[in-house]
Amino acid sequence: MLSKNKYQPAKDTFNRRIDYLRISITDKCNLKCIYCTPGKALKHISAREILTDEEIIRFVRIARKQGLRKVRLTGGEPLMRHNIIDLIGSIKKTGVRDISLTTNGLMLSGRAEELKQAGLARVNISLDTLDDEKYKAIAGGGDIALVWKSIRAAESAGLSPVKINVVPIRGVNDDEIESFASLTFENNFHIRFIEFMPAVSGGLWSRDKYIDSVQIMEKIASLGALEPLTFRGSGPSRNYRFKGAKGVIGIISPLSDHFCRHCNRLRLTSDGKIRPCLFSSHTIDIKTPMRQGITDEELDRLFLEAVYSKPEGHRLNDGQWSSSPIQSMSEIGG
Repeated sequence: MLSKNKYQPAKDTFNRRIDYLRISITDKCNLKCIYCTPGKALKHISAREILTDEEIIRFVRIARKQGLRKVRLTGGEPLMRHNIIDLIGSIKKTGVRDISLTTNGLMLSGRAEELKQAGLARVNISLDTLDDEKYKAIAGGGDIALVWKSIRAAESAGLSPVKINVVPIRGVNDDEIESFASLTFENNFHIRFIEFMPAVSGGLWSRDKYIDSVQIMEKIASLGALEPLTFRGSGPSRNYRFKGAKGVIGIISPLSDHFCRHCNRLRLTSDGKIRPCLFSSHTIDIKTPMRQGITDEELDRLFLEAVYSKPEGHRLNDGQWSSSPIQSMSEIGG
């Protein structure tokens, strides 16, 4: 059994503890959400270019020795990776304490229990509307009833608290902000409102569609007084609760009130590139060196190179709204 304190997290050049890795395990998805996929036809990465289970586990094992404590699996839609149960189990065996998953919920309901047994702790489920027809329009298909079935299955399996991610977009679903917030009165959900981030996704993103965190909070506050909550950890969400409510409301504001000074994460793309910052084009390829026979010591140096190259913050608030390096959120995993 690995000691909790055996490995201390590596620190970047701004003294931030980097102990969280988001891993995109596939670029494939069974939806085409309007803010995620590009307007043009998405060309998927070939299967041979996707990191194998063994490559992912090897990198996680190296990162674990540098203090990695949390792993989140993303996609695309991560449940489309056929061997995800074995992958989660193998990550758990490396000693990583906290494994979570972000999903659209369409494939979760029948697998929630085995995911929990494999070592998964929690799920974040993306849901941007409570309306059946609007759901199909935003997601490019799917069935909202399956998402709700998955939410209840996740609760039953102990993948809790269930976090529901909502991206408010003006003129699309901003009229539902209060309805989502109201869900917390009777349900132990964490409803997380995430500011719409600029990405090259069919040209959808624009300033007039963007709703900042202050405007989101104004709508939520119309339902009643909110009390701020303090959670352990260094997550990006500022959290609140209505008096007497079972659930929690979170506000994630990467643009209007960014959390860069507390950012503790790296991202690993499905084709094997470490991305130190979501909004930076700088990446470090680990797949090619691994397939060329790199040693663990050299792989360790690449991990630390990613940590030390993490920028102080993104530049989007310096007037660079239109120059986001993100071509498609579906290829990065958010």
